[in-house]
Amino acid sequence: MDKREKQNKRSIIAAVLDLAGARLKDSEVNTLFNIVSTPENYDGKTRTIEKSFTSWCSDGKYRRKESTTYTILADDSGLRIEEDYAYHDDDGQRGGSKVIHTSARAILRLLSSIFGL
Repeated sequence: MDKREKQNKRSIIAAVLDLAGARLKDSEVNTLFNIVSTPENYDGKTRTIEKSFTSWCSDGKYRRKESTTYTILADDSGLRIEEDYAYHDDDGQRGGSKVIHTSARAILRLLSSIFGL
């Protein structure tokens, strides 16, 4: 891809995504441009990863179930990936957190590792 084409694609991406001065390869620019130009193909796509393990603490042995759901959102607010984490221990302890990924580098990392894109 020539320099002008890459700059044009980057400016379109920057309108909906935080590039934060990221240095992107041609393939990364094409991936982000594809998502930004056809958001209906990606908006609402989710992936849930569940894990269960046993560990020790001062109270003794416990079993924890974890669930992390990643959701791609592409709307008027821009492109982002929401990460919802929740856990539940067998002793009744539970909690969770929510992280919203908006930078180009974080989105590319999650698209590759979680969604396989």
